[in-house]
Amino acid sequence: MKSNNLISVRSNCNFALNYETGKLHPQTEVILITTSPKYVLDKKGSKFSKEMDITEYRFLSSLEGINTLIGELQLVVKNMNAFEQTAASFNVIIEASKNAQSSEPKVE
Repeated sequence: MKSNNLISVRSNCNFALNYETGKLHPQTEVILITTSPKYVLDKKGSKFSKEMDITEYRFLSSLEGINTLIGELQLVVKNMNAFEQTAASFNVIIEASKNAQSSEPKVE
């Protein structure tokens, strides 16, 4: 599975024409720029090196769509905060378990 890391968010604002009404409506092209590892063989095919592969994902959205995206991302943040607290609790338990194991006398 390819692991992408978000490195930048860009946007382009423009107008879309509604052909039925003849009116302009604002829209935004959202550009998510990500990076992921890419492994490349040398010309001989004997060695490989790790490079960074940059990819962009683009989509058009209205203001309503952007607001919906923001709301969804805020829910993700809320869930991630809960997971962070859970991870901290587990880390305390794991560390306590390691300390308890290291302090037990070894039986030979």
